[in-house]
Amino acid sequence: MAQTTERCPEHTLVPSPSLVRLQFSPKNPYSKTALSFTSKLKVQYKIQRRQLRADHMDQHYAAAQFKYLRELAVELGNEKAIFLFADDKAKIPVGEPGLAVSTGVRGKMALTPSTTTLVSLDHDMTKASLTPSVNLICSIPSGVSDSFVQGRVITTINDSVFEGSSPWRHSACVVKFLKDASQTVLLLYTDGGTDHRHTLEAVRLGLICIFKELNLEGIIAGRCAPGHSFTNPAERVMSVLNLGLQNCSLERSIMDLASEVSAKRYGSMKELRQHTALRDPWKESVVSVKHIIANRFRRLKLKDSPIEVMDTITDHEIDLLQRHAQALFPGMNLTKVTKETTSKCAEYTAWKAAHCRERHYTFQIRKCSDPDCCLPLASPTNFAWLPDPVLDEDGLHYKSYKEVADLLTEDGRPSLTASTKSKKVETGKKRPSNFTTLSIEEENNGNGVPLTTQNARSVVECVECRKPRLIYSRHKLTDRQMVSVATLITGFEYTCGSPLCPPGHPQVSNLLVRRGLTCQAPIELAYYAAMMGPVDLCAHCSTSGADPKTSLKKQYKTVLPICRGCEGNGKTPIVARPHGKK
Repeated sequence: MAQTTERCPEHTLVPSPSLVRLQFSPKNPYSKTALSFTSKLKVQYKIQRRQLRADHMDQHYAAAQFKYLRELAVELGNEKAIFLFADDKAKIPVGEPGLAVSTGVRGKMALTPSTTTLVSLDHDMTKASLTPSVNLICSIPSGVSDSFVQGRVITTINDSVFEGSSPWRHSACVVKFLKDASQTVLLLYTDGGTDHRHTLEAVRLGLICIFKELNLEGIIAGRCAPGHSFTNPAERVMSVLNLGLQNCSLERSIMDLASEVSAKRYGSMKELRQHTALRDPWKESVVSVKHIIANRFRRLKLKDSPIEVMDTITDHEIDLLQRHAQALFPGMNLTKVTKETTSKCAEYTAWKAAHCRERHYTFQIRKCSDPDCCLPLASPTNFAWLPDPVLDEDGLHYKSYKEVADLLTEDGRPSLTASTKSKKVETGKKRPSNFTTLSIEEENNGNGVPLTTQNARSVVECVECRKPRLIYSRHKLTDRQMVSVATLITGFEYTCGSPLCPPGHPQVSNLLVRRGLTCQAPIELAYYAAMMGPVDLCAHCSTSGADPKTSLKKQYKTVLPICRGCEGNGKTPIVARPHGKK
């Protein structure tokens, strides 16, 4: 108001500050004071709320699947089933020796000696960090509408450099704290991270190891829809753990001189991992930090249940689990557990066919009737499969758990029935229609940037289907923009059809991806033409080592690679640009 008053001529009538304030919108439109506001200026004070949720076409389907899982848990009860929620907490930064870094948790004022100053570094780029793994063993309530955020909380604090999260580490952890359990059924629910997503063969192999080690009758592993990790009850524990990280700054202990000199040469965790000579000195330097965090966590409670901190899983425990897996599947190559390598292991594929039921959001295991393979059942009846959600007659809601108890179909999943915007090749004389998504995306692109090979700048991998998707930009990216792209890819989980940049990001109008793609859509034709990565990836499933059909190259200029697995499943090669036609 003072600046505006200076611009006005002399003797101008200036309203009072209170009168100007009444021209804005009230903070609370339902209070009595709101009657005095005119709301001529549609402006009001607001606090930013971090409650924006990403939409996904399967969110309703995944929610119904989770409800079925909860109803099954209530049906089995605590005597027969263990309901486990698992997730990893955000990394806790750890500073270098003498340079304590804040944990980043904003807290209230704390009691501090008057002669000291409560201060720490506020860096967001540190070499060392800790990753707490959280496991909530739920005390199953009597009803599905009751709270499932109750029970035992078991955490393990891992060094992010040399004790990174992996399916083997998580499986060994579950075996360790459930080895004395009397229940015969394990119900597991996670957010579907790369170390928990049961669509990956490494995670499936870890679940099979848990099944064999604990002699369970059945395992049902479920996960939430992409971007909906807030539905996982384990996320509720994170806010409790944050209480122990308030007003806390951490620094690792100093290593020997040679190790410190070597560590300074590397600027990232990836580079440190490759230097195996630093493994033991580095792990010793963060032991004291682990003890500090563990003591703080042990003081916390979840609904009167003290939080437990378990020792970190050792390499010996992981190696023992891998040896048992190797004995179960002698032909398995455990150094690279992928869809491509496991499909070549006859023992593994036969075992899964006899014991497992694979779905996009669930993976289930149960004992077979062969006494030479599995131990006898503890109960007279075999463990029943968890049904898939099925839409009702109106097509707006999913049927209840009891209505679909005997139905085994995945037709109700929206992403399964979504159009892939590409057609299969025809073996006749007609020209096949393939990759029509280019023209469609250009019409839907509001920024006017053609999504063509010439504008392809980088690649992002979908966390669901593992297919590479191109990142487009009208102009060549600068070094600073390339760093921004790398930060986006590592900081956010991208799924097909979602935007690359969150709202408000400075590059939201510059970096584009195809929004019309789904996980069922093949790899873009422009990916192979732009040479942004390996070109021997199967266009249908992104399996490496695929080759284009040589016989089709005589008819078409463009033939995309296809693997033997997809060809055996009835999928046809994707081709374009027939010879002799423009």
